[in-house]
Amino acid sequence: MRFALVASLVVARVASADNHVVAAEERADVTVGVGAQQIGKTAASSVLASAQASDVEYTNDLVTTLAADSSTELRGGSDGLNASGALGARLGGAYIGVPERPVFAAFGTLGFGTRPGLDARRDLGRSGYASATGGFELGLAVHHGDRVIGIGYFDIEGGFEDQGAAQRATFVFNMEAYYACRLRAGARARCLHVVDIENTGVSGGTQAVVSNISVVRWTGLDLGGAWADIGFGAITDTAKLSTEDGHGNVVSTVQTEDLPVIQVGSYDARLATMAGPVELDLRAKRTGFVSLDGDMSIEDRASLTAAFPIAAHAKLTASAFLARTHWWTSKSDPGSAASTGGGELALDLRLHQFDIHAAGGVARSFYAALDGATAPDQPSVGFRSAIDVKHSIRNWTP
Repeated sequence: MRFALVASLVVARVASADNHVVAAEERADVTVGVGAQQIGKTAASSVLASAQASDVEYTNDLVTTLAADSSTELRGGSDGLNASGALGARLGGAYIGVPERPVFAAFGTLGFGTRPGLDARRDLGRSGYASATGGFELGLAVHHGDRVIGIGYFDIEGGFEDQGAAQRATFVFNMEAYYACRLRAGARARCLHVVDIENTGVSGGTQAVVSNISVVRWTGLDLGGAWADIGFGAITDTAKLSTEDGHGNVVSTVQTEDLPVIQVGSYDARLATMAGPVELDLRAKRTGFVSLDGDMSIEDRASLTAAFPIAAHAKLTASAFLARTHWWTSKSDPGSAASTGGGELALDLRLHQFDIHAAGGVARSFYAALDGATAPDQPSVGFRSAIDVKHSIRNWTP
């Protein structure tokens, strides 16, 4: 049996005294439901409950958001009884139309018992894991007419993951030198991003720092009936991350230790369009990362999602992915590689005040089974299915 409790709070505040509130919305929702799931030969039933609340205010060109969410889950079935949960909070403000580049933001999350999905990359072991993350974002940007121009964006985070006997501390320092976006009513902003660097350092086992560097990236390109994103860059593990005290003294340093020097090109491409009533989303991306057990990995992944409206309140979604992963365990390791891929079919519909979600998928995956083992060297074929029936009380007040 599974029990889930989710509570979300979203509150917006005015980010500038020079702007006045032009729109505001307050709401609170409570959801309860039941469900069942199948992971390979393991079955479980579920009871679900969630709550959401929001108070959103917009100025002429800014929206500031405070959000908090929590969840708990108790599952029981053929593999016994286990639990999971999460807690998160976020405060941030951004120009309307450019939410991915906030002017300021602070956030934190806690989680336990989280399970990797069937399509997850080779990062963790085959079981639930605990995590904690906190950080902040700062950006210098100006808004003029239909344009937003940013010079300097920073995202600094710290985190921790725990799974069985393995622990990993994570340090994140992301920065972008320049971006320029043109806002468009009823459409995605068209943006140019220049020198966008994501640095992730890990320690606990083998120390390593992986940098995913986007030299140039265009997003929201209008192709006439389709939207595209495209970017080019590089992946390397030669960077160093340091923390300092208030006097400029280095407190700690994270850098790559017993891993080969990796320097390869990278890409990120996305295409979204409508084929009649069908919404299509295609993406291909190369990513570098370090797994919980300290392996340096590079993944090439392609994914496709197609959403079909089949009635006024019903949608059928088909998704598929293909991935090729290379990883190294030490400097002397020549490297290993494996291919994964699969698909899922999901149905979402609203029937007499009830929201129903049913999904089933099969894939060659690193997580075909959640048997508590470490991430395997080779994937295998696995199956998962789930069904949830929920009822929501809109604008609920205690």
